[in-house]
Amino acid sequence: MLANLKAMTVAPHPAGSKELDEVRNYILTQTRNMGLEATIDQETYTAADISTVNREQAGGQKRERIVPMNSPSGESAGNNHIGVVPENLDDLVLNNIWVKLDAPDTDRGILMMAHYDSEENALGAADDMVSVCALIEALREQARNPDLKNDLYFLFTDGEEEIALGAKAFVKSHPELQGKINLVLNFDARGNRGGLLMFETSTPNLDLLRHFQSASSHPISFSFLTGLYRKMPNGTDLTTFLDAGYPGLNFAVAGGVEHYHQPTDSFENLNRGTAYNFLQTVLEMADYGAQAQFQDSPSNRNSVFFTFLPGRLVLVSDFMAYFLSALAVLASLCWLIVQIRIGKVHLRQIVIGTGWLMGTTGAASLLSWGIVSVLTQMMQLGKTTNNDLVFLWTALASGLCALAVLIFRMRKQSLAEALAGLLSLLLLLVIGSTIFFYEISYLFTLPALGMLIVAVLDRYPIGRMIASTVLGAGIWLLYVPVCWLIYVLLMIPAIPVAVAVSVIPVSVLAAFFASQYRLSATTPLALDNEN
Repeated sequence: MLANLKAMTVAPHPAGSKELDEVRNYILTQTRNMGLEATIDQETYTAADISTVNREQAGGQKRERIVPMNSPSGESAGNNHIGVVPENLDDLVLNNIWVKLDAPDTDRGILMMAHYDSEENALGAADDMVSVCALIEALREQARNPDLKNDLYFLFTDGEEEIALGAKAFVKSHPELQGKINLVLNFDARGNRGGLLMFETSTPNLDLLRHFQSASSHPISFSFLTGLYRKMPNGTDLTTFLDAGYPGLNFAVAGGVEHYHQPTDSFENLNRGTAYNFLQTVLEMADYGAQAQFQDSPSNRNSVFFTFLPGRLVLVSDFMAYFLSALAVLASLCWLIVQIRIGKVHLRQIVIGTGWLMGTTGAASLLSWGIVSVLTQMMQLGKTTNNDLVFLWTALASGLCALAVLIFRMRKQSLAEALAGLLSLLLLLVIGSTIFFYEISYLFTLPALGMLIVAVLDRYPIGRMIASTVLGAGIWLLYVPVCWLIYVLLMIPAIPVAVAVSVIPVSVLAAFFASQYRLSATTPLALDNEN
């Protein structure tokens, strides 16, 4: 794969260029060497056609790229940009390449795709030739598979950087595939390092995520990414397929945005671990797609999902997510009311505790903003970039300060008093996220339920210690990837936001371990105190 990648990234190869002709010939040579004959769909877009599409999209259609942008990389967090409708456009001839591996007993299958054009000034190693090369290897492997249960389509689109015109042409030219494709998989990039994220799904997506969960040995995906991406004015080739009603999953790497659409998007700068992750994921998805049994009547439910540990994708239906949120709200309210009625917690303490938590969050965000401002000036970093050391040192310094403040406040409080203010704020977040952004509701629902479990075990010191350790670590593991992704996707200016989010697990840990332990009534010390 790396040999092919190096050979096809010697020069920028935008749509319509001679360099792209050379890349296309290389891909065709690879397929012929496998004993396969690829199909080339040629589509000519006149200047009037391109202008019309641009103006239609500029008039309000979301999630599409309008014109190629030569601005510094990363000024949009997504894969494509909305820009100004250009003048004096030339005609553009696009050539989509596709190969079908025909399964003998079905006419249904999956389609895997990547685009083989680049921006005018970019070599395109990550965006998107590593995906192309991974697809070539999957095609090579599946061409030797004598036991295909599903048709496999491998599509290499042209003109993705030109408002995804190649994907539009393919969908328009092949209406017969509308009822034959069970799943479309798109592979792309907006950086050159990091793990391969599955960041967008069609809806409903419960069955699609079950397929992804079964197919991938190291799935990295979070439902809040899909919810967030739908709200952004960006798009990829998959956008055209989703708009046409195809079910699909979208994959991309997000780290290293400073290389996105830049000359530094080169073979030498592409992280080798990332390249391997592309290859591994594409091969696994192709293997699974070749053998999977797709239901004729898929579920109409959506899902909430997140990667909890490496290789572990937690997946629940939207109904279960709503149920857990309702359970967290009702159980938390009941616990707070009981604590108030028996006198362990007072309403005034809840208000003060909530105020302290909000103040600590604001102070940590302000501190991180100051650290980021100083470091970016000292290191002469742009805002539209990722610098992992800046993020890690800022998060560590702000987190330790927040932890120190919360431990100092909670060290003389009972567990009930320490949790009361935190739980009331978490309740608001559970309700708000469930109503307006349910894809991320798990981030608040599960910690609330975990906190209640520890609270119930407060009278048993050993039980509380074990529950605090297990649930505290679990809650922390929920938040770490979310904070990291906020920084990676939104870049250095979003570090204070990531720090603000991280105050929640820091507060939980402080409440679990810094607050006073309640002794069981059966312990000798407790009996002595009673006497």
